[in-house]
Amino acid sequence: MALKVGDMAPDFNIACTTGELQGEFELSSHRGKNIVLAFYPLDFTPV
Repeated sequence: MALKVGDMAPDFNIACTTGELQGEFELSSHRGKNIVLAFYPLDFTPV
């Protein structure tokens, strides 16, 4: 799905880890805030 500048991002849930905390990130729960997502395939993942 291609997005254009100004389009609203589709909602999604994804597993996340922040330091020692693990949980789930839901984009819609952060609506109205600036969010930066970085995806690193195979980076920082357990082997």
